[in-house]
Amino acid sequence: MDIMNPALLITAIAPVLLLLAMGFAAGKTRHFDPDQNRGFSQFALTYSLPVALFLGMAGFDRHLLLAQGPIILVMVIGYSAFFAAGYGVLRALRQSMIRSTLLAYAVSSTAAPIYGLTVLEPIYGATISSGVVGLAAVVTNLVQVSVVVYMLQAASQASGIAATGLGRSVWNTVRNPLVWAPVLGALLSLDGQPPSPMLTAILHPLAVCAPGIAIFACGLALAAYPLKLGSRTAILGSVVCIVIQPAVFFAGLKLLDLHGPMAQATLVASAMATSTPSALFAQQYGACQTETATIMLLSTLGMTLSIPLAVLVSHAL
Repeated sequence: MDIMNPALLITAIAPVLLLLAMGFAAGKTRHFDPDQNRGFSQFALTYSLPVALFLGMAGFDRHLLLAQGPIILVMVIGYSAFFAAGYGVLRALRQSMIRSTLLAYAVSSTAAPIYGLTVLEPIYGATISSGVVGLAAVVTNLVQVSVVVYMLQAASQASGIAATGLGRSVWNTVRNPLVWAPVLGALLSLDGQPPSPMLTAILHPLAVCAPGIAIFACGLALAAYPLKLGSRTAILGSVVCIVIQPAVFFAGLKLLDLHGPMAQATLVASAMATSTPSALFAQQYGACQTETATIMLLSTLGMTLSIPLAVLVSHAL
């Protein structure tokens, strides 16, 4: 299969843009009220996506999964260490702790757990796409989100918001279905005991609708935030998210001499937009709402260039 086939790339990217646009339009025309919007997001992130990742990881080849330690290391560096570096730069520029945390998370987080199955499966197939998306979901939620939540709460303590310890933040993250569902699937794969055909058949309809509902819910969420397309912060943040961060991933993959479809799909996943929680955190803590929402929109639109470029560069892996 020629992964640079234009029709294949359009098949991978167009559904994300169209579904996001539909959700955005539905949100702007108020076809759904705020409670319904939250319900869409809750259904996608708590039920359908975790089920899809569970089935994908459970069906992953055991020997291939055992060999993914270096990929996980690259993800930890590319997502979590990149966040730490961004935070350090912003603090050095005398930004507040809350603003530094929110903007660093916006440029270092990834929509791979939400967009990944839709974008990667036409290019790399169900097995590779589920593996990369599942690993990205575990790494970003467990190693990145828990730290971000702790830092935001610590920064807000002076404002009267009770802070939660890092241990509690990690525990709350572990309880997130986007974390434990792919982990459970990976454990079943490693044990050589995949789910029964009956269980797979029961869960399959829920898994199939996951990508579409999740992307539509992102559009609904995006419509609720103010946007400023000319913001220099948002433009620079989008470039960092879909250009600089993939360059860091490419360097890490080359440094560890990683090759093959898993490495290639990991690079392409790193070129995806920022994650929805970046805008949700900004709203919750009352800072950077315009910047994070605009970064989310611009980085998603930028995927029309960053994904084909990442696929092209991935030939070197």
